[in-house]
Amino acid sequence: MSNGLIMSIVLNKSIVLFDFFHFPRDFLLNWLCTGCLHRLSAATPTRTAKLTEVIVPAGTKKTAEYTLRRSQSDKGQLTSLSILLAAEKLLINQGYHNFSLRKVASAAGLTLGNLQYHFPNKDLLIKAMLNNCIQRYLDDFDRIRAAAGRDPEAQFKAIIADVIRDLSRKQTTQFFPELWSLSNHDDHAIEFMDEMYGKYRQILVEVITQMNPTLSRDQLTRLAVFISSSIEGHTMFVGYSKPWNKETENIIVMATQSFLWLIYSGDIPE
Repeated sequence: MSNGLIMSIVLNKSIVLFDFFHFPRDFLLNWLCTGCLHRLSAATPTRTAKLTEVIVPAGTKKTAEYTLRRSQSDKGQLTSLSILLAAEKLLINQGYHNFSLRKVASAAGLTLGNLQYHFPNKDLLIKAMLNNCIQRYLDDFDRIRAAAGRDPEAQFKAIIADVIRDLSRKQTTQFFPELWSLSNHDDHAIEFMDEMYGKYRQILVEVITQMNPTLSRDQLTRLAVFISSSIEGHTMFVGYSKPWNKETENIIVMATQSFLWLIYSGDIPE
């Protein structure tokens, strides 16, 4: 490994470049490659840089169908992470129609053969990319729930506000619609996407169950799907540079009131 390293990391769900020049090799490898989430305090105290794991223990909820071999070298693990971030950036900047292993390899500065050592086919790359993406949100939800205290309604309101405000980010406005487009042309992509959203919906189910324990499992599932799809549908209207972006805070109020009524009334199809 060279003395300096410039690579992409995630800052508040955004992909950015970070300069590790002159950091000791052992420090970088311990920080980036231990198989768990790492956080780095950024220039301002309210922003946190996150690196989401590429390797996860078998049998945990984060485990993807494709698990990187634990014998993989430290350098290889760094390469795997750079591939996932390059894939996400490619989808954002060039669209689903330009999403291919060859173009991801080029964006990551690798040969196609080198990329396929880590992700042998497109399906495995897409699934790993989505797992890496949703884990950033799940970790944010954990932080939000902890900050909101033990009151499940406070947790719910905080999560809804965070997700709707996130629609205003350029990366969110561009990434998810491209993902939806990709899923329209790739049967495996839609399966992976639903699995990704399923992890998000499970958080909603956990919180809503505490708010109204009388709801059945089917009602909880339907309500979580309704809430998540309702919010996602706002992307094209209140997203980054969209005509109604200035109405984001009002949308949060109305959406929260509507969702709370459904939760407490229990008026959800069985």
